[in-house]
Amino acid sequence: MVDWYSALLKYGIDVEHQDEILLNCPFHDDRRKSCAINIDKGVWICFAGCGQGGLKAFIQKYSGKPWSVINAEFEVEELDLDLSFLDEYQSEEQESIYVEPEDQIDVPDSHWIYDRGFTFSLVKSWGCKINKFADFMIPVKNKEKQILGWIYRRQQAVPKYMFSKGFSKSQTLFGMDHITDTTQLFLVEGALDCMWLHQHGYSSVAILGASVSKKQLGLLSSLNPSEVVLSLDNDTAGQKGISKATLDMKDRFLLSYLKLPKKYKDVQEIRDKETLSKVIQNITLF
Repeated sequence: MVDWYSALLKYGIDVEHQDEILLNCPFHDDRRKSCAINIDKGVWICFAGCGQGGLKAFIQKYSGKPWSVINAEFEVEELDLDLSFLDEYQSEEQESIYVEPEDQIDVPDSHWIYDRGFTFSLVKSWGCKINKFADFMIPVKNKEKQILGWIYRRQQAVPKYMFSKGFSKSQTLFGMDHITDTTQLFLVEGALDCMWLHQHGYSSVAILGASVSKKQLGLLSSLNPSEVVLSLDNDTAGQKGISKATLDMKDRFLLSYLKLPKKYKDVQEIRDKETLSKVIQNITLF
């Protein structure tokens, strides 16, 4: 078994004595502890984009020494790496590891979220907050307006979206607490897309991803919409999501879809109200 503890400590990486460690990435000016190391599996990842892979490469990158020198010092053997650890940390269900409840404050007038066209009244009515990093924090509530968890939308950090501990996005529909009219209900991927449509007078819920779970289908049925408009992102994942949702939903709902112009990735990128209205007027029935 490779003694990664000794190897990392030798080169000044304070890993303490835990199998999984979160620390400031040594490869960039890191204020958020964006580097995760799994000692047991011998892998690492920097969420800000510095790299990922085996600890062999990590030590080489950090020390600047060739592997032959490091190997001679520690007699480190070659390993088949279990990279499932990286998938776990990058999964869409990932919990927030940076924000604690006591960090929440009201969103100031100068926050970057307003540069995207959102109004102060909408942000306030949805109960949004920010943390000390100015991340935009959005509460996820059920129909009874009970908070199930939080979404953290980060302006520049990677990944852009994180979720509070214990929150499973596949078990809820974001925006259910704001639904009053289900004559025509838009189904979108992201929380900001959902809020954007509400700001312009369109009822919407978000699946917080590109695929609809069985639980979400049940929640959607409970809203009893007259028509469901699939409005997923204008990318490969979104198109695959529309195809799958069509198969899962065509026998349950009157189904249509929103065809976005190629230059827009999602509905929130359509900042002009008149343009958004024209796009929505061109909804197509399946």
